Amino acid sequence: MSVLQRLSALSELQCLLLAVQYATESNINALRALTALRESELPLDLVLAVLLTFLPEGAEPAAHVEYLNELATGARHPGDDPAAHLDIAAIEALSKSQIKKRKKELDLLPLVHPQYDAELELDPFTHFLIHRAHRIDSQTGLLDLVPQLIAPFLNHSEYLRTWFISTAMPLLRISYEYYPQGTAVSLDEFASLRGMRALDFNFSNLRAARRAGADTGNAARDMKGIVTPWICGANDRKRRRISGGNRRASIAEEPVQELNDWDSLFQWFLRTSKEDLPLVTAVISEWDGPEDMDLGGFEEGRDYVDEETQRRLEIKYAQTALACLYSVDASDVGALQTAHALLTRVCDLLHQDSPPDLSIGVELLPTYNLKIPILQDATSSLIQEDRLLASDNDITKPEEGTLRIVELILFSACVLSSLQHAISPRMAAKMSLRDDYSEQSSLLQKVLHTLTSGPKKDSEQWQTIRSKLIWLWNWGTDIHDNDRHGQGVLGMLEKTTIETEILKSLIEGNHFPLAVQIYVKPAFGEQPLLQSEVEKVVIAAALNHYDNASNGNRNRGGMKRCADIIAAFAPHFPKSSRFQRTQALLSATHAMSFYSLKLEHGVPFQPVNIRVSTDPLSLVQKLLSQNLGSYTKLDDFVSIGQNLVVSMPSTIIEDDKDATSLDATTIHKKKIIAERRVIGMAIDAALEEGDFETAYSYVVNRLTPAATPSPAASTSSQRFSFDSNTSTKQTDDVDDVAWRAALRAGRSKPSPTSTTRSSYGTTARPDLRRLEQRMELLSQALLLAPAPHLEEVLTVWQQCEAEMTSLLAEETEAEERFNDAADRKLPGAFDMSSLPTVQPRREVGRGAVEESPMGLFDVARGAAAAFSKSAFPLRSNTSASASPRPDSREANARGSMDLSDSDSVRAHEERVRKRDLLANTATGALQSGLGWVLGAKPVNEQGR
Repeated sequence: MSVLQRLSALSELQCLLLAVQYATESNINALRALTALRESELPLDLVLAVLLTFLPEGAEPAAHVEYLNELATGARHPGDDPAAHLDIAAIEALSKSQIKKRKKELDLLPLVHPQYDAELELDPFTHFLIHRAHRIDSQTGLLDLVPQLIAPFLNHSEYLRTWFISTAMPLLRISYEYYPQGTAVSLDEFASLRGMRALDFNFSNLRAARRAGADTGNAARDMKGIVTPWICGANDRKRRRISGGNRRASIAEEPVQELNDWDSLFQWFLRTSKEDLPLVTAVISEWDGPEDMDLGGFEEGRDYVDEETQRRLEIKYAQTALACLYSVDASDVGALQTAHALLTRVCDLLHQDSPPDLSIGVELLPTYNLKIPILQDATSSLIQEDRLLASDNDITKPEEGTLRIVELILFSACVLSSLQHAISPRMAAKMSLRDDYSEQSSLLQKVLHTLTSGPKKDSEQWQTIRSKLIWLWNWGTDIHDNDRHGQGVLGMLEKTTIETEILKSLIEGNHFPLAVQIYVKPAFGEQPLLQSEVEKVVIAAALNHYDNASNGNRNRGGMKRCADIIAAFAPHFPKSSRFQRTQALLSATHAMSFYSLKLEHGVPFQPVNIRVSTDPLSLVQKLLSQNLGSYTKLDDFVSIGQNLVVSMPSTIIEDDKDATSLDATTIHKKKIIAERRVIGMAIDAALEEGDFETAYSYVVNRLTPAATPSPAASTSSQRFSFDSNTSTKQTDDVDDVAWRAALRAGRSKPSPTSTTRSSYGTTARPDLRRLEQRMELLSQALLLAPAPHLEEVLTVWQQCEAEMTSLLAEETEAEERFNDAADRKLPGAFDMSSLPTVQPRREVGRGAVEESPMGLFDVARGAAAAFSKSAFPLRSNTSASASPRPDSREANARGSMDLSDSDSVRAHEERVRKRDLLANTATGALQSGLGWVLGAKPVNEQGR
């Protein structure tokens, strides 16, 4: 019996076992003959299952592709000589029990792979090929055999073609062509990837290479050869996912809407742009969009994206590119250049004009010339990551207006970077959309602080800096939203604020000529700031250095900076009282720096102490008290005090304190006020150090009533009268200082250590000389003191007068004793009656026959006549004394004194004469003060 006859006698189970045997042995010729001759017992599904289960996965697909094609087409052919290939002896020898046992041991695989069980419409052969490909990879890892298996049958099924292009081919390129040394992944794992996880894997090798330092040269290749082919299977994967999910769901609910693969790709771009902008830029720059795919030629002219979908995806693609620009968080120059390249690419995609180069000059920067106010209602929420790709986002819509907005934001970040304050485009966009005044003000302050504290810049550089800041404020246009002053990233600030801060920086950088050129003497038609505003800024800048100075010397540190600023701008503000006052303050502070001064708790004096003091003149008193002998430099301290009073340091900048300029009259009055106070302080200092002579000299020579009439005569035209209540109070304070200083000097009782020469050259008693000086000081105090205080002065006067009377009596007694002793010792006698009598003292306003002490009422009677004299009544009133009526007793005594010592007599007469004049002075002052209370009358009336 022939082989074919024996074959026809085999049962169905025997035929199955025989097919398994041939498949296991990879005997394709025998299997072809068997399946062709016994087709009814071996249907297609069964044969495919046998091949899937028992055909070795490592077998070369080329050996059985032809056979598979016969199965797929249904044109089975036993071959040229089927009997020569068939060997059925082993199967024939099996008993029925053995056959049944082997049948039970058979475990045929299902044709449908578990991942594709939702694809119910697929034919068995397509399922077989897909499952066979998965088996080859999972059992042998020889994924490169899959193309040999699948490629011949791509025309068999569109699903199979799509599956091969979107699943097998990308994995093949990753594993064998692009990254053979990369991490391997099975076909089962790759086919199960969805959405962002799949994209992360598709780009994982590229990202790893980037982290290792590789460039972006392969970015577009991977996009075209891996990612876009993978996306071609999006619909099939989505269908499988939804079908599988519906079968697993126990409750009929609406499935959650998920992003499709294209949306996932755009989201991946957006997310990656924050981490690796060059990678995203490289991909977008070389990838022309959804239609740009490398499918290896297997598509054979098929379009996997229809025209309508492609148009929608292209818009989304351009929007994604714009959104990536708003996501750039890096602020370095490289990031800005990369962002500029990306913007240029987007403009090309949308067929719009490309942005200018980043290195252009400030005059060529782009301008905001949009007719539609895109940013008017925009907020910073639009650049949140979850909103950037929304279809209703006004700032990422791919159109000309949004391109110009992104361009301006990018150039704003670039300009700020050139100003040494790098910020990212995302931060620039936030600032432009947030409209936060304090944030923009802080940015301006930081920029200018960095520029002024860095390397010194010349005038040309500062002019460029100013132009850039103005551009950042208005983006080169006068058109702006209603709630803004400018359209740029600094648009919430007023232009005067920008100009003021620039002026401050120019002053800080010592660019005085440029500041004058721009702000003090601007070109015709340009006036960045009002002159009053410029003045305030200059003074404030100068005083800032003044307040921070540690030493008052104007040639050092902050004082020098302050003086330089004032010297540079003062000639341009000749009528400015602020500049006058500041110059006076500088002069006073400089002069004070030559003295030692400690404040409370031993804190060294600093210039700012003058500015914070409510009474700067009090510092002069401290100077005098802490520097021994400094009171001798009275003119120096008077100059300091006058400058301090004129400058009014604590109110130089305050508007309401300097509404009018300081005229000559006001300055003169202030200087007089300061001089009187400082003289009073110097007198006190001299008395504290025991220098009575200097104190006496200051009172009689500097505190003259001719300069400041007594308050008792305040109703007369001789008293200074200020227009304001403050000036009147200051005058009263000065007068109070003057007369009290004279009173304190008159009260002092110095202890002389030597005698003094009288005005006639004779030696006088020191105590009498000192007493005369004190009474002269008290006469000054009478002329300066207010009426309510005259009695206080006169009380001291009475004490001095009583002391003078006592001393004169002692002197007279001593002279008489001396003369008597001389008479007894000298031979002969003298005729005392023939001697000239000594002129006795004449009381002021009345005749007197004896030398008696003057009381308060005696002094008051001569007050009116003395008040009209000069500031030195002791020297000018000698001729006004009337002839006295001599007393006989006193005349005799004086005659004996004259005989013994003519000089002594003359000295005594001088004292008597001076005493009379002092009395006249005191009574003169009292006459206009308290004299009317006492009933005193002028001397001329008494004479009549």
